[in-house]
Amino acid sequence: MDPIADSLKIFKQLAVEFGDSPITGEERITNFFEALKERTSGLVIVDFLDLANWDCFETFKIQNHGILQLVWHDYRSKDESPHKRQLREYIFPASIYSLALSVNSIVPISSNVATVFLINGFAKTEKEIKKIFSAEGTEIEILDNSFFEKRIIRRIGEDYEICDFHCTPIFSIAIVPKALRISSHDSKSLLYLYNYSSSLDRLERVSRALSDTDTLHPDDIAGNVNTVRRIFEFVLKVECCADELEMRKSYSQILLGDLISLVKRNKNQEIQKLLGNFAEIVNEFSHDSGKPIEPAKAKLAVFIAIFYVKSLIMQEKFKDLT
Repeated sequence: MDPIADSLKIFKQLAVEFGDSPITGEERITNFFEALKERTSGLVIVDFLDLANWDCFETFKIQNHGILQLVWHDYRSKDESPHKRQLREYIFPASIYSLALSVNSIVPISSNVATVFLINGFAKTEKEIKKIFSAEGTEIEILDNSFFEKRIIRRIGEDYEICDFHCTPIFSIAIVPKALRISSHDSKSLLYLYNYSSSLDRLERVSRALSDTDTLHPDDIAGNVNTVRRIFEFVLKVECCADELEMRKSYSQILLGDLISLVKRNKNQEIQKLLGNFAEIVNEFSHDSGKPIEPAKAKLAVFIAIFYVKSLIMQEKFKDLT
């Protein structure tokens, strides 16, 4: 099959072969990228949460306990004339351009028309990233590209590499068949919607677990509320990215109070009050107050979180209509 003209079929076949569930584990992720590279020759669209995009990838590898690296261009192996190299270096001065992440999962998103694959990773601090990439590089510098991405500039021998490291669990990469012909804005919206909708699924599982609190131990009720808190922190981090709100702490350091302070600036008084109530409720379940566990408050916390996430989903969908 033609890697571009038949790319919709190729992506559909991959979705059937690898199943509807997230693709996880080094072996399965390696198998997925081997199949993708073999059938498309790397001629795919790679879109990112910040609207950046690639028109292909040349190679991939997984190493260092789950670090996935996709190479966009490696000019070291290309036969360039001195003049052509000089022109190229005006725009692309490095020898290697790549992305990397501590890969967690690849999720197929399928419709009647096409399949797109979304990728997320695990959180990594700047210190951890530097340790990973210092092994091969004699010089290294790490810059803040965005909340979800660090830019690594390192020297390897006589060559320089620029690698964008996706350092949060947020789904920030979409692999799209070329024949689909959607815009980077469409992929961005798809990524945000999936981050929100997958969080909503998690919250609804907690809601079901709390449906019969009479049979639950108080510790189990408190544990479920703490799960809601963690999910809600993730949602607010995604919202901060969507609204381009500056988060000065790293992914693992920024907590619920910090996040509510950021997002509430753009909210009306009713939503500000709702966020404040949510914080008060979940804080009660996070500490040993000595007071009885109140199931009604646990259910209220889940209700507020679900309501809020549904409103974010509606806002993101509305963007597509404006």
